[in-house]
Amino acid sequence: MTRPRPLDVLFRGLIWAAGIVGMALPVWIVGFLLVRGAGRLTWSFLVDHPRGYPPGTEGGILPAILGSAALILVGLVIAIPLGVGGGLYLAEFCPSKRLQSYARAAVEALAGVPSILYGLFGFACFVVFLRMGISLLAGGLVLGLVMLPILLITSQEAFAAVAAQYREATLSLGTDRSAWIFWVLLPKARVRILAGLVLAVGHAVGSAAPVLFTASVYFRRGGLHLDQPVMTLPTHLYFLVSEAISFDHAFATALVLVLGLAIFNGAAMALRHQMRDS
Repeated sequence: MTRPRPLDVLFRGLIWAAGIVGMALPVWIVGFLLVRGAGRLTWSFLVDHPRGYPPGTEGGILPAILGSAALILVGLVIAIPLGVGGGLYLAEFCPSKRLQSYARAAVEALAGVPSILYGLFGFACFVVFLRMGISLLAGGLVLGLVMLPILLITSQEAFAAVAAQYREATLSLGTDRSAWIFWVLLPKARVRILAGLVLAVGHAVGSAAPVLFTASVYFRRGGLHLDQPVMTLPTHLYFLVSEAISFDHAFATALVLVLGLAIFNGAAMALRHQMRDS
């Protein structure tokens, strides 16, 4: 039996070490948040408004939860049709491979732009130039732009991954391109598109800089209105820590944010399995 070479043993050890660290690090982060924040995570913390002086030393984070959800919903209204439509154009209607590669490179560059630049653009364009002010609508539009490149790239890849024989079989029956797109291509690509949607939402939910410049305020009571600012979980966490208001509430807020993302990703994965099996 051949003895493994030292280089192979070293390489295997490095791979094992990287895998263990990669698995242990998120577990350690969530465990740390559980230890520091679980004591404050009560039902009243989830459904109450911030109280005390300054606001946030007591009470809960309900306005921040509702504000984050509203911003994501507004952003999805923008990102889903533009992202899926753009991916469909690149995969099905783009007239040349060169134009497709240039457009893909530009979209990938947008996906790598720091979120604070989206915030500055949103402030200059939506808040100042279009006079939307610091509002739910301006913040939702910016988050839609944050999600757009990720959703467009994954949609284009999802459409391109559909086997060519499905197209040939569909078009050979005498159907037009619209029937191919709506009855075959979209159903075959929906699982991958959903995966991209989950990735885009997860990226947008944790982005504090875009909404800090366009939508968020430190404290607000009242309902949600498109022309009014909102509280959000990332910016509320930022204010709690940066102003040293309450580190206990900050850990609990961070735990809510992480658990919310975990629940959303779990629900999306379950939906993906159900859609794949159907």
